[in-house]
Parts: sequence; structure tokens; C-alpha cells
Amino acid sequence: MKEWNEITIDVHSVNWQGKPIIIHNVPAQSHTKITRVKVNPDDVVRAEFTEIAKELKINDRDIMLFLLLYAKPGAFQRGYLCQKYKINKMLFYQWKELEKKGFGNCIPRDEFEADSRGPVPKNLWDDLKRLREEGLLKVEGKKNEKKTVTIELTDKGISLAQKLWNCIPDLYSAATTCVKYKLFSMSPEQIKEMVHSDYPQYKKTYKVPDIEEILKI
Repeated sequence: MKEWNEITIDVHSVNWQGKPIIIHNVPAQSHTKITRVKVNPDDVVRAEFTEIAKELKINDRDIMLFLLLYAKPGAFQRGYLCQKYKINKMLFYQWKELEKKGFGNCIPRDEFEADSRGPVPKNLWDDLKRLREEGLLKVEGKKNEKKTVTIELTDKGISLAQKLWNCIPDLYSAATTCVKYKLFSMSPEQIKEMVHSDYPQYKKTYKVPDIEEILKI
């Protein structure tokens, strides 16, 4: 007989600004014989992010993408990214930067697949299509220049991203801004070399620079 059963609970807590909140549907374990409940702190934080996503009416894994698009990389404007390959690797490094700080499992994110173009988010292109249809993103590309694809927040998207940016802890926005600034001006070849250096396990599969054709959505 199992000693612990899987359950969900509501947790009374405070957000990073000290405001009292109730976080719903937090995964937990209850003991079968004594009154004891175990909760993983990472699950509490993830559940809080899920609550934020529900309030903003977005998918919880959209949080990372909206933070990335809204971040301002130095003198460059916020709200957009050109060249889709950078989004693949920025999302990857955004997760890894948070992981270094001990928060990699705290925020909902896409799954990354080992591809010949390096680690790529499994659901990114479907997510971009959905968010464009919801009026939150614009995706544009030039027919004669396959590398030049721009993904930009609409006014509606900027308003949502700003709300999200203002209600999350600073460490998430700071890590995102750092990654975006670092990769913003890098070429596909430079990014490939950096991934090989930082994460040698991708050397066997990451064979070609991450350059995509125009996204047809």
C-alpha cells in the first residue's frame, strides 16, 4: 500500500511584492496514515505562474515567449524579434539561465527537442500561429529574403506583456533581458558554436546553423 497519495491543494501565500494570494491546484502528496502533506516549492511557484496565465487568458507556456518579446535588449526597441532562429535559442538560454539560478523548474515552458538545428521548442510554431490569430502577434517575412522574418507584439500584445512583466519577480525579467541582449546580434553560426561550448551534449545532433524558411501561418 502506498504511503503517499497524489492530491492538489490551495496554498495561502504572498506574491513577490508581499500581497496575500491564494494559489489553486498545487500538486501535493498526502500521507495515508497521518495528517501530513508534502509540497514541492517549485510546484507552488509553477502553479502561481499558471494562475497568472489564466488571468491574462494565455497558455502558461506563453509566459516565457511574452517575456522574451517584451524585454528590451540594450539600445534596441522592445516588442519584437527578427530572425526566428534566435527565438529558438533565446528561449533555450532563457530556461538555462533560470536553471543556473535554481528556478529552471519553477516556470512553465515548452519542451526542447534535440534537432539538427540544435535545441528547438517543440510547440513554438503552433503557438505563434495561435497568438497571431488572437491578435497578440504579427509575423511578417520578405519573400526574397528567407532569413528576415519579424515577430512583433501588437498593441494588444504589448499591453498583455507589460501586465505580465509587472507581476513577475525581477529575477525572471532580468534573466530574460540578459539572454536577449547577449544573443540579439549573434549570427546562426556564432549561436551554434556557443551552444556547442556551453552544452557539449548537443554537438552530435546540432550539425547545421539554425536558419528557417519563411513561417507559413
